Amino acid sequence: MSTRTLNLNDQIYHYILDNSLRERPIQKALREETSKLTMARMQISPEQGQFMQLIAKLMNVKNVIEVGTFTGYSSLAVALALPEDGHLIACDINEEWTVSGGHTQIYQ
Repeated sequence: MSTRTLNLNDQIYHYILDNSLRERPIQKALREETSKLTMARMQISPEQGQFMQLIAKLMNVKNVIEVGTFTGYSSLAVALALPEDGHLIACDINEEWTVSGGHTQIYQ
């Protein structure tokens, strides 16, 4: 897992996360579950997810296409920033990672 994007010592990094990360329980659960996988390094860090949410919110994004979703943390982060009439299309060809949540629809 990409545990961090900021090049800080552990104490400062954890202080920043503890005091500025606005991660919903479902995001934290997904991130922690993904961290147990052998390919966990493919996941974005929590601060990256929060930044993606901020950008989507500031730009009033209504439509998103994500190519390469892994377990969906970044998709979830952006989806949470979309308005009620927003749409997210998340594409990935690896069924091992994308089907595990049970809510994935696969188009062939």
